[in-house]
Amino acid sequence: MTDDEELEFEDTGEDELEDGGAWDGGSFLSGMLVGAAVGAVLALAFAPRSGAETRRLVRRRAAALAEEAGDRLHEARDEAREALRDKKEALRRRLAKGLERLGDEIGT
Repeated sequence: MTDDEELEFEDTGEDELEDGGAWDGGSFLSGMLVGAAVGAVLALAFAPRSGAETRRLVRRRAAALAEEAGDRLHEARDEAREALRDKKEALRRRLAKGLERLGDEIGT
C-alpha cells in the first residue's frame, strides 16, 4: 500500500434511519403541544358549561396532557439512548474492519 492509496469502506447504510430522515423528538413534542393548545381553545369556545366547570375541565385536561408529555419525553429519551448505542456499535464494527484491512495491507 502506498502513501497515496486510501482504505475504502463499504457503506452498509447501518448508520441511517430506515425512512432516510433524521429522528427529531423535539418537533414531535412541539406539534403535540400546539395541537393540544388549539384543542383547548376550541373546547373553551364551544363548551356549553359554566365557567367554573370549564376551568375544572381545563385543569384536568392540562394535567393529563402534562402526564402524557412526560411519558413521551421518557420514550424519546429511551429511543435516543438506543439509537446512540446502535451507532456506537456500528462505529466499533467499522473501525475493527478498517484496522483488519490495515493490518492485511501492512502485513503483505
